[in-house]
Amino acid sequence: MKLLLAILAALPERAAYLLAHLLYLLAVYVFRYRRSTVRENLLHAFPEKTPEERAKIEKASYKHLLDLLMEIIRSSKMSEEEFIDRMRFSNMDLLERATEGFEKQVIILLIHQGNWEWMLHGAMAQMPVSVDPVYKKLHSEFWQDYMLATRSRFGASPMALDQVGRDVIRGRKKKRLIVMLADQAGPRKGGYWTSFLNRPASFYRGAEKLAQALKVRVLFAQCRKIDRGRYQVEFHELDDRSPMEEDRLLENYVRFAEQVIAEQPETYLWTNRRWKKKPPDAEVDLAS
Repeated sequence: MKLLLAILAALPERAAYLLAHLLYLLAVYVFRYRRSTVRENLLHAFPEKTPEERAKIEKASYKHLLDLLMEIIRSSKMSEEEFIDRMRFSNMDLLERATEGFEKQVIILLIHQGNWEWMLHGAMAQMPVSVDPVYKKLHSEFWQDYMLATRSRFGASPMALDQVGRDVIRGRKKKRLIVMLADQAGPRKGGYWTSFLNRPASFYRGAEKLAQALKVRVLFAQCRKIDRGRYQVEFHELDDRSPMEEDRLLENYVRFAEQVIAEQPETYLWTNRRWKKKPPDAEVDLAS
């Protein structure tokens, strides 16, 4: 497997995207990879769209998914200069203000949209501080080691989700950005339940707890796909520095996530089974 990944990573860009297209044809027309999941997710997310419109998003999302797969594999061999060219940050001034000139930590929340892996590498190549992602451990030890090695290429220090509290507190004086993909399925009990894309979903409360404990700002990073293999990141504020009621920051994050998904739905990860859990209480009061 290591040899195969090394060969794929070394492919010229044109050959890599040609392979991605072939994989797209296999995934959609032969294996029908998670087709029922994608269609169910799109139906709930966009009930106002026609079946034809949802079908168009479905096909485009598969094309993006297979492009993304090849891009992630190629990232193990790409140079910093390539990431600088392909991952642009449109309003770095907002991030600079939030970190007070990159002297203080800040939490950056993402969703599975665009290319979140390239976003990490692009940030490491263009920012004067470490960009440390929080990750959820994978079941496969091989893929776990592979992704950690890839994410750490330019000096990032990935932190496991179940150890992030300890790691962050220990490194609270470190100049860095703490990056979290916060749209992963949260716990059934103890998570923050709210309506997300028209269905109840649970979110981890860790980001909000960390922000309160460290007294740091929280930003949302939107990743737009500009062209094949080219992305633009824009930062948005999720808090206004004033005391916030419990879970309000998470609620702001979820609503913002819905907005950016609606803006470019074909680049979101619709194969994710993030709605498989049900609220622990049928009477749970979900925010609207």
